Amino acid sequence: MAAFSDRVRSGEWTGHSGRRIRNVVNIGIGGSDLGPAMAYEALRAFTDRSLAFRFVSNVDGADLHEAVRDLDPAETLFIVASKTFTTIETITNATSARSWLLDAFDDDEKAVAKHFVALSTNAEKVSGFGIDTANMFEFWDWVGGRYSYDSAIGLSLMIAIGPDRFREMLDGFRIVDDHFRTAPAEANVPLLMGLLGIWYGNFHDAQSHAVLPYSHYLSKFTAYLQQLDMESNGKSVDREGREVEWQTGPVVWGTPGTNGQHAYYQLIHQGTKLIPADFIGFAEPVGELSDGLKAQHDLLMANFFAQTQALAFGKTADEVRAEGVPEELVPHKTFRGNHPTTTVLATELTPSVLGQLIALYEHKVFVQGAVWNIDSFDQWGVELGKVLAKRVEPALTEGADVPGLDPSTAALVAAYRELKEVH
Repeated sequence: MAAFSDRVRSGEWTGHSGRRIRNVVNIGIGGSDLGPAMAYEALRAFTDRSLAFRFVSNVDGADLHEAVRDLDPAETLFIVASKTFTTIETITNATSARSWLLDAFDDDEKAVAKHFVALSTNAEKVSGFGIDTANMFEFWDWVGGRYSYDSAIGLSLMIAIGPDRFREMLDGFRIVDDHFRTAPAEANVPLLMGLLGIWYGNFHDAQSHAVLPYSHYLSKFTAYLQQLDMESNGKSVDREGREVEWQTGPVVWGTPGTNGQHAYYQLIHQGTKLIPADFIGFAEPVGELSDGLKAQHDLLMANFFAQTQALAFGKTADEVRAEGVPEELVPHKTFRGNHPTTTVLATELTPSVLGQLIALYEHKVFVQGAVWNIDSFDQWGVELGKVLAKRVEPALTEGADVPGLDPSTAALVAAYRELKEVH
């Protein structure tokens, strides 16, 4: 990975026409997309700005179209990330990207080997696609997608930030791994975070958990955690196959501050649901910001501390009355407080700190799965929809009847066909 990344970054690796690669498009889905895309955004301040990076995951053709519409095929490298190289969304997008590339090279199949690399364990499928298996980066087949971006799946990130920064990120993972392995229970941060989540969910009926990073660069962090947490612990049977008798994984959601303050914080402060929240902030901004933009960081963090204070202590009716508020408005301006929050504070968002953050949540999820006695490392809930989609697709593309289709879905398929015909 490091050698290949250096070749792309230095310009030694060139496209089919001999021109330097300036655009990298990662094609994957789930862990093959969410991790690399999140980490690239998080560490954008450390990236090579002479290279453009795009991430394609949705089988909706608009995703690929918008990703490549302004790119030069002669300067574009596609990274196809699929462990089995059979993931339908990824291979569909990769095949369309291949056609886009070949259109620019008069269908010269030799171009594929210079503009496509694979992150996979299936050499036969990779070779059949036209990718040189010398440019196939493997990883262990037991690594789940949601735990994989620090493996070969992170190739796009390594090209973006360089091998040295990538190793710094791995060192961050290791710091928390060692902490989790050796720290006593009373000082073990992932253990405590996991147990707090169980306390809120199983003893106080919290149904969701908000993750609120006060950093623009962490704009995709919560989306990444959604897969990590909900795909791992969204289970209703235990490891022995028995129905569980307790609540398991929460709904994870959130966006960066201060945007969320003007959207859903109202519900957290004064709604009827208990919503534990993690606030993630940094003492220093990162990136080549002007002095004026750096100064805005204190305003950002003033909001950070104000929100956790307000959630903890609220505002009593007497305090509201003391401000001269009309009595009929007092109930509306009262905040009961006592909303649980966890504050994670670091000096700045570096590759090492990002690795530490991810490892922190990985181990938290593991702790909760162990306590609930569920398997945090399978995802059978993802499979059913895939199987049904294969059955339904012929009815949409060929007008074929689908035996055994339930009346509700059959009616929806018929409506879809009718709308297509009208158009």
